[in-house]
Amino acid sequence: MLLTFDDGPEPATALDTILNILGQNQITAEFYVIGQEVAHSPGRARAIVNKGHTIQNHSWSHIDLQKASEAKVRQEVSKTQDAIYRATGVKAKKLRPPYGNGGWASKPDREIFSVAHEFSLTVENWDVDTRDWERPRGIGPAKMAPVQRQCQHATKPRLVALMHVQPETAKDLPNFITTLKGWGFSFARP
Repeated sequence: MLLTFDDGPEPATALDTILNILGQNQITAEFYVIGQEVAHSPGRARAIVNKGHTIQNHSWSHIDLQKASEAKVRQEVSKTQDAIYRATGVKAKKLRPPYGNGGWASKPDREIFSVAHEFSLTVENWDVDTRDWERPRGIGPAKMAPVQRQCQHATKPRLVALMHVQPETAKDLPNFITTLKGWGFSFARP
């Protein structure tokens, strides 16, 4: 299982907690960051990279790229690539469109995939959606049965789990990791 986190690198306290928990469990994750937040808090982006995690592109302003023109998609991706590189010295290699819209191989948005190709980015979404953004936020007990069903019905050997940089997810992350281990999962490196 590859753990991925969207919408960072803010809030700082949630990110710091997530990074500490991943470190304690010797798990390397992938962070899909919002360019505006990286530009505002470059030190947070550097913390992700300095802790050994990968940092990827999640657009500049978290708009629905599928509804945007190709020029707007290019602007969102380009500005985020630049912000990530300025903050970390790393070039993102993947793009995850906000909401996953247009980023599924089964329903690709031509503009998104075309722009991603221009920037040598792979478009990647997820296999397991924790829905940690829904109320109640986090990955508490109410979310575990749907997560387990998604894991059981997956056909790929390496699953990608979607979470978000938010306080409730940070609080629930230790239990989530323990539960995944109990289900027999190990953790993949990005």
